[in-house]
Parts: sequence; C-alpha cells; structure tokens
Amino acid sequence: MNSLMRDIRHGSRILRGNPGFTVVAVITLALGIGANSAIFSVVDSVLLKPLPYDEPDRLVELWETNPIKGWTDAPVASANLLDWQNQNDVFEGIGASFSGGMSNFSMMSADNPERHQGLGITPNLFPVLRARPLMGRVFAPDEQEEGKRNVVILSYGLWQRTFGGDPGIIGKTVTINDVGKTVVGVMPKGFQFPDANCELWVPVGIGVAQMATIRRPHFLRAIARLKPGVSIDQARSEMSTIADRLEQQYPETNVKMGVGLGTLQNWIVGDVKLPLLVFLAAVGFVLLIACANVANLMLAQGAARGREIAMRMALGAGRGRLVRQFLTESMLLALIGGAAGLFLSWWCLELLLKLSPGNIPRLNEVTLDARAVAFTVGLTFLTTLLFGLLPALESTRMNLTSSIRDSGRAVAGGARGRLVQKSLAVAEVALALVLVTAGGLMMKSFFKLTSTSPGFDADKLLTFQLFLRGDRYKKDEQQVDFYNRLEAGIKSLPGVTSVGATSTLPTEGYSFTSDFTIEGSPPGEYGKEVRHEIVTPDYFRTVGLPLEKGRFFSVADDARQTAPAVVVINHTLQQEYFRDEDPVGKRLKSSKPEVKDDWLTIVGVVGDEKQEGLGVRTRAQIYHAMAQNAQSDMAVVVRTSGDPTTLAGGIREQLRELDSSLPPFNVKTMRDVMYGSLARDRFNAVLLLLFGGIALTLAAIGVYGVISYGVTQRIQEIGVRMALGAETRDVLALIVGQGLKLALAGVAVGAVGAFAATRLMAELLFGVSATDPLTFVATALLLTSVALLACYIPARRAAGVDPIEAIRFE
Repeated sequence: MNSLMRDIRHGSRILRGNPGFTVVAVITLALGIGANSAIFSVVDSVLLKPLPYDEPDRLVELWETNPIKGWTDAPVASANLLDWQNQNDVFEGIGASFSGGMSNFSMMSADNPERHQGLGITPNLFPVLRARPLMGRVFAPDEQEEGKRNVVILSYGLWQRTFGGDPGIIGKTVTINDVGKTVVGVMPKGFQFPDANCELWVPVGIGVAQMATIRRPHFLRAIARLKPGVSIDQARSEMSTIADRLEQQYPETNVKMGVGLGTLQNWIVGDVKLPLLVFLAAVGFVLLIACANVANLMLAQGAARGREIAMRMALGAGRGRLVRQFLTESMLLALIGGAAGLFLSWWCLELLLKLSPGNIPRLNEVTLDARAVAFTVGLTFLTTLLFGLLPALESTRMNLTSSIRDSGRAVAGGARGRLVQKSLAVAEVALALVLVTAGGLMMKSFFKLTSTSPGFDADKLLTFQLFLRGDRYKKDEQQVDFYNRLEAGIKSLPGVTSVGATSTLPTEGYSFTSDFTIEGSPPGEYGKEVRHEIVTPDYFRTVGLPLEKGRFFSVADDARQTAPAVVVINHTLQQEYFRDEDPVGKRLKSSKPEVKDDWLTIVGVVGDEKQEGLGVRTRAQIYHAMAQNAQSDMAVVVRTSGDPTTLAGGIREQLRELDSSLPPFNVKTMRDVMYGSLARDRFNAVLLLLFGGIALTLAAIGVYGVISYGVTQRIQEIGVRMALGAETRDVLALIVGQGLKLALAGVAVGAVGAFAATRLMAELLFGVSATDPLTFVATALLLTSVALLACYIPARRAAGVDPIEAIRFE
C-alpha cells in the first residue's frame, strides 16, 4: 500500500509538472468517455432495460402475415383475434389496441378544449400487461359493448395537470369529444403504453359480437402474455397451427394468412435499434481514437523521461516496477478524464434529448442513472489499459548503458517506439476515415431526401387538424355541412386563394388500406393494398397536385343517394393496373370480386404525392369524395398568397364562429409537416457527422503530435542538412512527406474498414449506395488534406531552424 501511495504521489507530481500534456490528455479522454456514456444511457434505456411491466420477457406481439398480399407485419382482423384467444393453449391472455396508433381527443377544461392523445384498447389489455391502476380500476369486460363504453382511464400526468391530482376523480364525468365519460381509473406515475405521449385510454369502439363477424379489414395490434414455461418457439408453432385451421374454415378471407410473433420489446423499439447501435459503434471509434492520441502523448513523454527511467533502473528498479508506475499515472489521468467525462456526458445527454426527434420510443426514460455511472467507471478502467499499457511497456524497453550515455536524448524504445507512435497515428486516421465516411453518407442521404419532390407545391400552405365529436356531428350530412361552411369561411379571409381538406396529410403516413377489384378483371385477379384517402373537391387544386387525365371532384359529386359514386386514382395505381389504358370511365370497388360492394367510377387521374414520407415508395391510392364518404376527422389545407402563418388567428376566429368547442390542432405550414417527417433522418445525419468531426479533429492532433515530436528528435539532423545546403522547401518536403505517408497509410486502411462498416448501415440510407465512390473519394481527400495541414505546422517550424543552434542542441 505504501508503495502504491508513493506511485500516486510521484504520478501526481509528474502530471502537475507537465500541465500542457495533462490538460490535452484529460480533455481528449473526457470527450471520448463523455460521448460514450451519453450514447450508452440512450441505448441502455431504449434497448437494454426491461419494459416497465411485470415479467416483460413473457410479453409478445402478434401480427398477421400473407405472402400473397406482401404482408410481413400486418394488423389483425378482429374475428381472427377472437379465434386466437379461444383456441390457443400457450397464452395467459391476448389483448389488443387500435392499430392506427393514438387518436386525438378533445377534453373540455374550464370551458376551453384541450387536445390529448389517447388509445382505444380491449378491456383485457391492461390485465395482460398486469398494469394496475393507482386509483380505481381497469375496464370491465362488458365495457367494450355499445351503451357501456363511455368510460375512460387517465394517465398520472393528465390527472395531475388537468385535474390537479383530485383524489375524488374516480366516478366523475369528464367531457371528451363532446361526450360525457366516467373516469374509472388513474394509472400510476411512470406507466406508459404504448409510449409516454398517450394520456388516456378508452374501450375499443366495437362490441365482441360485431368483432366476431369481421375478418377484414385488419385494424388491431395484439399483445399476449406467454404462460409460464412456454417458449416463443412453442407459441409460434401453435399459432401457425391455428392459422392453418382458420385458412381451412374461412378460405374467402384467410388464404395464406399466417401469424407472426416476436417480443414486445422489439415491437416498441421498432426501427430505432439499428441507428442506436450505429451511434454506439461510432462513439466507440471516437474513444479508440482518443486512447490512441493519449497513448502517443505518453510515448512521447516516456521518451522525454528516458534518462529518469534509466537512472531508476540503474538504482535497482525492475521493469515491472516501472510499468506499474506508468500505469498508475495512466490511471490518474483516466480518473480525472472519467470524472470530466461524466460531467460532459450529462451535458451531452441534455443536448441529445433536445436534438432528438420525438418519435424515439422510451426517450422519456433516458437518464444518467447508476447503470450509466457504472458504465463510465468501467470505461475509465478500460481506457487505462487501452492507452496506458502500451506506452508503459515501450517506455521501459531500453538499453540502460546507451540511455545514460546519451543523456536521455535517445527515444525510449528506439526505432520500435517510433514505429508504435506512427502505427497509432495511422490507426487514428483509419478510424476517423470510417466515421467521416459514415457521416458523409448519412448527410448525402439526407440531402437526397430533402431534394425529393413531394409531388405537389408545398410552399405557402398552412395546415391544421380537426376532430368532430358529439351528437351534432353524428350524421354524415352534418360532417359534410360543417367542412363546407368552414371552407367557405376561410376562403373569405384576405390572402387565401384556395382551401381543401383531406383525411391524411401528405408524408404523415397512416391511411386505411384494402383489396380492390377492377370491373372486367379475370376471375381471381384483384388489386392488393391500395390506400384510401377522403378529400374535399378543392383539395387537389389547393395542394397543387397535377391532373393527368379526366377531372377533379366537383360539388356535383354529392351524396351517393343523389349522384353516382366516383373516385380519383393516382398515377401509381394507373401504371400498375391500367398501364397504357385510359382508366377514366372504368369502374372498381374497394373489395374482392365476391364482396357485394358498390362499383365506383373513375373520373380522374392525379399525380403521385408522397404519402408516408419523402423516402418511402409511393403506393397505389384511391381518392374518395368527402360528400360521398363523410369523415369527422380531417386535416385542412389553406393556400395563401403570402406568409401562411399570418392566417392562423383568422382561422381560429372562423372556427369559433362555427363551433367554439373545436380548437384547431397541429397548426403548421406544410413545409414544417415535411420537415417533421425528416426529423429522425436529420438527427441521424447530424449526430454521425458530429462524431466524424470529433474523430477528424483528434486524428489531426494525433498526426501533428507524431510529426512535431519527430521534428524535435531530428533537430540536429535538420540543422546538418541545412548547413550542407538544404533549402527550406527541401525540409518542408521531407517533413510533410513523412506525414503524408502516415496519412495515406491510414486512408488505405480506413477505406477498407469503411467499405465493410458502411454496408451495415445501408438500411439507413436513401438514394445513396453504402459504397458511394464520390463520398469515399471526398472523405479520403478531406482526411489527407487535414493531415497535410497538421504536418505543415511542425514542418514550418523545422524549416525555420538555425543550423548553428541546431548543431549545438543538447
């Protein structure tokens, strides 16, 4: 122990005596450790920590598959769900929620409507999750039935904010969507399903008897709890047997209909797993570069301490004793860097959470907790070995006689030590190239996305959403009349050129899909997975969606009782199913041939709009006239002649005149809507580019350090060369040439690593190959240029050496 304390005291004196070295090393380590700790906190909370439910490893998600339809992860038809519940022997229970995700609910609070997100669920879902309320109860089985479903369960946060934590809230009636609902439960603090944005839960709006008759459409997400001792493979096998049985029983709806099964964790995490793992690998590379940098610094310091080491060895200190001293100094550096990194990780985490898109699951659970601190401590000890052991071994590898004779001028470890330093610099450049290339690919992919045409004119468009609820909007004609009057009122505002409404805004994703049949198709042939969208007559003109054939909807396309049922199709549907034929005047229906649905006449073809994001393939789509397919929830789009945001006040006034209980939600420009759809892609690109920038900076510092130290060691040689007639340009070429060799070696090694690494992130790219030659060449030139700049500074210093002073140098 005394010996260790002496090592610590001696190491402290060494670090205090070299403040420049200590500060640079600590900052470098803090960057690497802090970035790793911050990203680990996100990965740990999102991917590694168990879900906040009882025995979460037994919770699974179920979905339907169908190779004929191209389904790999489809929602479940309600009748199939009931059959799964009744016929399986592997689950304790199967619950479900509405597959369209959360809905918007308007709640009256102090005579002002507030919007909250909520979810329709089957009454048995919370028991499947084993979710127990803080107050009250969960839904009773019969509260799914008509006349009994006017009940609601509140989240803890909503209960606190809106009702002030009223302990008597259970049994009270609250007005939601113009309907009185009885509060039967309040969930505990921290409970969330499916995520923290969900603030209330209502029974799914369909009774069991009706559910048993519906095998299409598919609109439920099923969650089940495995019985004790049952594996996922066993459950998958039994559900496959049940699916085969249902295919035999219901051939008209269940042909090739299979069952998929996976952990609930994977469903909730969704598609963020790959980006997070890429980020974790990226910060790991940053840490390796930081460790290589500090190792080079310590090698240089060890060389400068050659005489000290030689004298201690002459006085009897063994190599093991000296290695321990060096490792002690490394540990002190790592501890200081780790402490600074822990503080930096808190700041980095705050920045990450501010920059991150809101659609990353479990983001509200991310904290710098004990697990993150333990990770930081472990990382600190690991970095000690990564940057400390090699310099300790190399610095104590020397010839005792020559070291004392040369008065410490010889490099500890000699040529071997210089080779190690150069190898570390090459490794830094190689790792930096991998990160910069990955960041370059992500940024190029993002620029490709932003330059992708949405198919319409997104400028000068204001959008907002409305959700009509209550008795006054129960009938179709009441809904149609409201939107007609609203559009007329908004059109009267100064600066408004056109107004329309749609059931789904472009780039926002979810829409009802179905099979469809074209009249005259051969038996057994029908269209699959066509999207449906409901629009008002002026929607196409308002967004600037081009008309390719036929006509748009008009006011003459009234309710089906008084006008023929008509539709407009998009360009993709025409190309896939009509090819060179003119589809105008032909008929289709939104179902399979055997279903007795009405035939719909195609009156027009419009251009494609990006439906589910700028980077997502456009799908076949059928547009229905609002007057013939009334819908209560619509998004209104307003085209203006000037700045669209200035009209928000006037639009709110028009709404108050029509219905003071209807506030507009999500008021934003169409550009903002599109910008929001790119939030995750932007976050991925910025973060990887940031890590690449840090890596590039550290690599440049590493190359500079190696070349600068080499210049110091070769002062006499440079002086002799200049005394013998060498020009300044000769010295510059000599020093820069050595640095260029290191840079090119690093680029060559890094290019191979980047070629392998970037292929793993191909799924994250849009319109760019993972081995895009232009990006690889650009990043290689960037790394080489930065390395040359890092070499030029010490080269200029070497070229300015006075030959006489250099020859005298001791």
